[in-house]
Amino acid sequence: MKKNKVFRIIKLIKNIICWTLIVVLVFTLVVFFTARINGSTPSVFGYSIFRVSSGSMEPELMVGDIILDKTVDNPEDLKVGDVITFKSSDYGDLLVTHKVIKAPYEENGKLMLQTKGIANEVEDKPISVDNVKGIMICKVDYLDTVYNVFLSPWGLLILIALIVIIFFDEIITIVKILTNNDRSVKDADDINEIIDRLQAEKLKEQAEKVKEQSEKAEEKSKNVSEDSSEKDE
Repeated sequence: MKKNKVFRIIKLIKNIICWTLIVVLVFTLVVFFTARINGSTPSVFGYSIFRVSSGSMEPELMVGDIILDKTVDNPEDLKVGDVITFKSSDYGDLLVTHKVIKAPYEENGKLMLQTKGIANEVEDKPISVDNVKGIMICKVDYLDTVYNVFLSPWGLLILIALIVIIFFDEIITIVKILTNNDRSVKDADDINEIIDRLQAEKLKEQAEKVKEQSEKAEEKSKNVSEDSSEKDE
């Protein structure tokens, strides 16, 4: 009984972990593809992750570094020294992460600001605050290593292997159902219930046998008493 209970708890924990991973994966894919379709930047709860692809911000940001940005709620609050990610026609509408060197100001009815890469000698052309995609919150150390590993061929194989290991039981069950090799696949909880019922029935049978033996012993004792009484007479 205790062993079955432990197995149930382990299975429950495993199912919670598996379904959590599935929900996170599906949510991430939906966010990613929705952003691609709309031509926007993938964002989760206002936060986005970017990978530095040039040395224009060295030594503060090196090539390959991963940064975490937050959506700018009020562009007027941007100030000199803030590191922002923006889209600029000067860079072929690519996303660029540079430092603000001129705080937002109004020009021809538009709110503009100016940026510059730390390693660049020339300032960027002024851009509209509408082009700002986010302000850098921090650089995520060591995430660049994980990013590079899982984007490599071996990294993808490792990731696939981990997914297969995590969902091994579920995959085997699905394969059995699809190939009709096991038409009587049942949930472990149902099997445990059957085992519990059989054990209960067995205990009931044993109790009935003990009761029957007790009744026979009592009847035998009664008969012995009656025989003894007849002899005394």
